[in-house]
Amino acid sequence: MKQLMWAMVALAGAFSSFSARASTDIPISPDNGNNQHISASGWTEITGLPGSLPERWELIETELSAIWLLKHQDDPNLQGRISAQLMEDDTQLKDEVDQMADSFKTQSAKINRTSGKYGSVITEEIELSTSEGNEDVAGIFVFTRYENKVYMVLLTSNSDITKLEKYKNQLMNSVKKKKK
Repeated sequence: MKQLMWAMVALAGAFSSFSARASTDIPISPDNGNNQHISASGWTEITGLPGSLPERWELIETELSAIWLLKHQDDPNLQGRISAQLMEDDTQLKDEVDQMADSFKTQSAKINRTSGKYGSVITEEIELSTSEGNEDVAGIFVFTRYENKVYMVLLTSNSDITKLEKYKNQLMNSVKKKKK
């Protein structure tokens, strides 16, 4: 089961090769480690995505440019990450995500490959879940194009997929909204 979690993280890392983010004047408060917590008001300026971060969520800047951690204040079990990558216009996102889903078929996990829509934001998604004894592991990849980038959201948890889907929907419904 731990193999599945590491496979998801490794695959997410392989999907991330970015140029450095330009510096901004967004308020950032230092964390106790190398990470920096970013106020939700800086969501669009930092990530480039519309909308906002939902209540009770935190965006944490990492040492790697264009890769951020996501945390939910009420669920320390939830691990999240968002990253952005430039992708050529002629690359078909659906085909890329189909290939990624195929790569998980060697894992002992339930795989669900879907396409979705949150307002005008179209997503390509992979849901993975497995359980061993009383322990569940679930992961959801959400890919979407926005402007000239492909964004990947990865959410993982030691809970069932249903709980993780609620978090995904909360996050994506908030992100899709344009600021007024």
